[in-house]
Amino acid sequence: MNIKQYQSYNTEEFILDDYFMKLAKEETVNGTTLNEFKSLLPEKKSEIELAAEIVKQIQSEKVTLPKERKDIILHRVFKREKIQLRNNLIKYAAAAILAIGIISTSILLTNQRSNLQKFASLNKVKSENAELVLANGERVEIESKQSKIEYTPDGTSVSLNDTSKLEQEKVSSEESFNQVIVPFGKRSSILLSDGTVVNLNSGSRLVYPPVFDKKIREVFLEGEAYFEVSKDKTKPFIVRTDEFKVKVLGTKFAVQAFKKQREYNTLLVEGSVSLSSGSNLFSKEQVLKPNQKATLTNSTKDFKITEVEDVQNQIAWIHGYLIFNNEDLESLTKKVSRYYNIDIAVFTTGKTGLFSGKLDLKDDPERVIEGLSTIFKVKYENQNGTIVFKD
Repeated sequence: MNIKQYQSYNTEEFILDDYFMKLAKEETVNGTTLNEFKSLLPEKKSEIELAAEIVKQIQSEKVTLPKERKDIILHRVFKREKIQLRNNLIKYAAAAILAIGIISTSILLTNQRSNLQKFASLNKVKSENAELVLANGERVEIESKQSKIEYTPDGTSVSLNDTSKLEQEKVSSEESFNQVIVPFGKRSSILLSDGTVVNLNSGSRLVYPPVFDKKIREVFLEGEAYFEVSKDKTKPFIVRTDEFKVKVLGTKFAVQAFKKQREYNTLLVEGSVSLSSGSNLFSKEQVLKPNQKATLTNSTKDFKITEVEDVQNQIAWIHGYLIFNNEDLESLTKKVSRYYNIDIAVFTTGKTGLFSGKLDLKDDPERVIEGLSTIFKVKYENQNGTIVFKD
């Protein structure tokens, strides 16, 4: 057994592997147990456990369809999912798909979500002010527009804006999570217990354990954040969203996951990351290189990779401003609208020209709107809560 070959495997690749199939069914193969196999691949623990569960369900199912019908269904599925399989593994794939089915497999994947994901989906907190929510449910409001939150290495002490400290009991990361909620128009910088720095943009939420005592470091993001991950070869860092996950060891990257706006992007600044869609059992991992951006498309659930020239401009919001290069009023107001969570409409009869420069995010939205009106030489008015620009 060459353990290195399994380091890049995902769940479905484990299911379709001869050796793993025997290991999952028989528990011991050539003196190796499933638990020993899992201990050799700590970064693949969740994929291995899920694959083993699927294999066991395959064994418990009875498939009675005629062989001709099985073949037809099998090839339709493979054609749709664009899967290339070795001939000697097709019988296993057929059993998995026909016994469990694409729909029931998706249900199984959902049921096997990590405790972090379950917590994030069941404990959604909304607030008009920036807040830190501790594991015991205590909510701490943060009034500043740019908040700073820092954890000690053991996760028991939290500093807020260098002015106050909070204490919390040390609990296993399997059952204890904190949240930071940043409303529109505000931002937050978070130093996690492992030394990772997370810059959380407006309208975003981050869920994470106070201390990373598992074999992986895992957080959940809604909205937009920029990560500078502390390197630890023994503990991969995983960012989960509703639609995909990002896995790294130590690097700098930005993730955008605005569910309501259907915007899912990952921008790599330094190092490397791998991405996989959480909605498709047969999705393959996509590796990004520096200055590349991955966009998850709704139609195919695949990642579209593009080269980005102005990477630093894309993440300028972490420094408190937005940078614009030859952008028109409509393009610019979309970014302003999202940051401040205000409705903006543009009704101009002619071209308003292009704008290049910086926009200070510390300004109130009213000042920003007035500035845009002056720059583009257009008027504006508030129509039932919507800012309307017009000639």
